[in-house]
Amino acid sequence: MELVTLTIDGKSYQAPKGMLLLEFCASQGIDIPNFCYYPDLASQAACRMCLVRIEKVPKLATACTVTIADGMVVTAGSSEVIEARKGMLDFILGNHPLDCPVCDKGGQCELQDMAFQHGAVYAGYEVAKNAKEERRLSPFIAYDEQRCVKCYRCVRVCEDWMDVHALTKIFRGTKEVIGFYGQDLHCEQCGNCVEVCPVGALLSVDSRFQSRPWDLREQQTTCSFCADGCQLELGVRGNKYVRAASKGLAGVNGEFLCVKGRYGSAYISNPARLTTPLVRQGGELKPATWDDALATAARLLGEVHARQGGRAMAVIGSPRLTNEANFALARLGRALDTPHIAHFRSVELGDFYAHLSAPLATHDDLKQATTIVQIGGDPTERSPLTGFAMRYAKRKHGARLFVVHQRATKIARRQADVFLHVRPAGESAVIQALFEEAALDALAALAGVAADDLRALRAAVATAERLVVIVGQEVRGAALRAVAQLRPLTRPDATVRLLALADYNNSAGAFDMGLTADAARLESDFGDAIRAAYLAGADPIGNLGDQWRAALARLQGLVVSELFLTETAKLAHVVFPAMSYAEQDGSFTNHAGQAQRVARVADSGGAGRPDWLIAQSLARAMRLDMPAKGSAAALLGDIAAEAPGYAGVSLAAIKQADKGAYPLARPLAAPSDLDDLRAALREQTALIDDCAPHDQRIVEMGEGLFARGTLLRHVKAFDDAQPFWEAHRGEWEAMNLEGEAVAAD
Repeated sequence: MELVTLTIDGKSYQAPKGMLLLEFCASQGIDIPNFCYYPDLASQAACRMCLVRIEKVPKLATACTVTIADGMVVTAGSSEVIEARKGMLDFILGNHPLDCPVCDKGGQCELQDMAFQHGAVYAGYEVAKNAKEERRLSPFIAYDEQRCVKCYRCVRVCEDWMDVHALTKIFRGTKEVIGFYGQDLHCEQCGNCVEVCPVGALLSVDSRFQSRPWDLREQQTTCSFCADGCQLELGVRGNKYVRAASKGLAGVNGEFLCVKGRYGSAYISNPARLTTPLVRQGGELKPATWDDALATAARLLGEVHARQGGRAMAVIGSPRLTNEANFALARLGRALDTPHIAHFRSVELGDFYAHLSAPLATHDDLKQATTIVQIGGDPTERSPLTGFAMRYAKRKHGARLFVVHQRATKIARRQADVFLHVRPAGESAVIQALFEEAALDALAALAGVAADDLRALRAAVATAERLVVIVGQEVRGAALRAVAQLRPLTRPDATVRLLALADYNNSAGAFDMGLTADAARLESDFGDAIRAAYLAGADPIGNLGDQWRAALARLQGLVVSELFLTETAKLAHVVFPAMSYAEQDGSFTNHAGQAQRVARVADSGGAGRPDWLIAQSLARAMRLDMPAKGSAAALLGDIAAEAPGYAGVSLAAIKQADKGAYPLARPLAAPSDLDDLRAALREQTALIDDCAPHDQRIVEMGEGLFARGTLLRHVKAFDDAQPFWEAHRGEWEAMNLEGEAVAAD
């Protein structure tokens, strides 16, 4: 990085050559007001608030577009510059409504702050107010166009961050508005446009008129949906959820949040939450005290354990519980001496971790990659921050992107340099070709892809400078182990990172805490080898199908810990009311191998308890020899001492870590025997049906993002949006495909 000398207001500075002047001034505490500038967005120079005087430049310049050069002399605080900024602010306020008392942005509005800091404006413009009624852009987003200051942050977020291009500028001059073509906003409904809006023009429908900023109690915590581990500010008024936001560029996600992260946490205040234990009496679940519920559960489970031993028991945790909860559940399972300590998952993380030949990829690694290979999975729909980081690498650094998938995902259609559209199960043939060049042509035919594309992929892996390889749940068995062992195929001096896209927010943590078995494989054992079970945060009937109803109905004892009376809980003999992530302290582990803080911001409002405490209380009621702790912090101390890779982790260490993400020491495996690996791959690829047709269906917008599981079934905003999505999904896809065809031409 080349440093040059410049002068600002008579003071000399050393600065990186080519850095934006506005960004450098901000880093030095030099206040230059602006609306349209935003980190990681293309420069716009629309608001003209960041005007400065630069020596030898004939007119005032915008600091958000000027890059630093050696010898530059800048005046940022003269009376001339200050008056120019006041004039621009006066112009912006010319047709802005003075509705601060009723605007939801009041108290956190950048225009309001600017008027106070750079005010004494002259009101010299007589411009007709652009009085229009507020309208909906989508089920989640409201637009009040008269408040818009034409900064175009929302348009650039839609283009640069999301690659959606749904928002645009319509009309000109004082009549200009932000809008879209067609009847509805065809996008992933992410709400990032709302986040970056400096005024009250774009607002989240679910949180309008709920609270003023000073009424909110906000706490930074970790999202409870996908495995990316986005940080968010959860705001409550009293004990009622108001909103989730991403602020201050904190966390691995900066200010990015997907639709679930931004609007999905309202379930924590749903009145349908369980508030008291339930015990089955006379065929019905009836309210009970905690003492009675624990005694009943201990009796039911204890009787089976006494007669048939630990093999007749099952302890099932959940990837949406905290590390501390799953650790306590694993301890309970070991105290019962059962081999059935599990959670539901679709990604074989154990296989992947056991053969890992390179460190796990963080989102920063993805952003800096020169080559990205995605085999299976769909980051746009299932791991949105990962998709965002992939788009960032393409946009900022021109990273080469190879996608191997059975369907045309959005990233494959719009971002990939090479898309290898494989037939069903064809991923394993592509992976085998990376290890066996001699069989490449035959494997290309087996996978149903062009041999030249497969050669290009092989060359990219072998020559990449900074390589990230991502695998989805379609890659299993020998193929997954082979991806984990890719390091020997790359340049010795290359930076190589690997990432398996996990299902849920704490899938990696659930595995690390000892819930290593796949609960989905135990279905046939329920009612047979397994006679009693404790399920915490798991709803197999609601999420996996009604076949689980018959399996669970065969049990002599079923105890469930849940937030809601799920289909599984309705079948239980005892139901414990649990706390949500917003009501307790603890930690999650994302699929990049980073431990992150879960922080309490609300009270449960009932008799709910954290799952780790319920597990310990049940063990005590059963008189099991199991260690107990009195806080999540103390349990995390035990995790640091006992869980591989977690040494040194604590709530304080997580808080002090960069971006609130504590890197775990995931051990690397010794190189596998390549002959054995190739033999295993040949066995797997032999199962591919070389006559199977390709799946020509594209991945429609919202297949994953709009999918509703245990939690989102209890969020009103998603209830309201569901009919809208279903009605317009085909229309959106037609518009997207038409836009892609135009871009290709």
